[in-house]
Amino acid sequence: MKKILTLLFLIGSFFALNLNADVIQNQKLKNAINILNAFGTRNLKPNTKFTGIKAIAIIPDVTKAGAIITGSKGRGVFIAKNDDGEWSSPFFVNYTSGSIGLQLGYSSADMIILFKNSEAYASLFNAKDTISLKAEATGGVGNEVAIASDLPEISAFVEERGKTSGAFVGVSLDVARLKINAQDTNDYYDRMYDFEDIYNNSPKASKYTIKFKEIISKYFL
Repeated sequence: MKKILTLLFLIGSFFALNLNADVIQNQKLKNAINILNAFGTRNLKPNTKFTGIKAIAIIPDVTKAGAIITGSKGRGVFIAKNDDGEWSSPFFVNYTSGSIGLQLGYSSADMIILFKNSEAYASLFNAKDTISLKAEATGGVGNEVAIASDLPEISAFVEERGKTSGAFVGVSLDVARLKINAQDTNDYYDRMYDFEDIYNNSPKASKYTIKFKEIISKYFL
């Protein structure tokens, strides 16, 4: 009897963890939807759209801290246009970066990265599942934060809707990396999918995926 109760407890704990994981990833996607909607509302006039964008990464709460040598990290969502010209199902990603230069402080901000061709993010789906970026970053107090990529096919923006916080002063050379978080992605879909299946919209679209694509279609062609 004791063994049966232990087994039932373990099964219950497993399903509770899975349910909690689903809720966490749903909340991350809802946050990304709000960030992207605020970004589009502020940067576009009525009836206009960003054109030629092939993929988008939204990284909420990217934190940056240190002196001389600093590090940044965040977890977010990535979506791309597939070979059929449709927006893929979302992937969950990790963002990390390191830098060295004349800099000091701490900051936290939402980041949006726009990719203008598929080659710019192609390595995200290879064996390494990473994208390496080099960017010159400048910072200040409160909302005075900006990021400019030195790659013409990639644009990075900091969302200023009150989420930017802290103080960071300096100029530095950042090397950033974007990597698919397989665990978060599997948790969202409640099963394992190949990256290609997600890219081609094999998972059934949840209400969060549908809303995410609606917001993207509203602001991006």
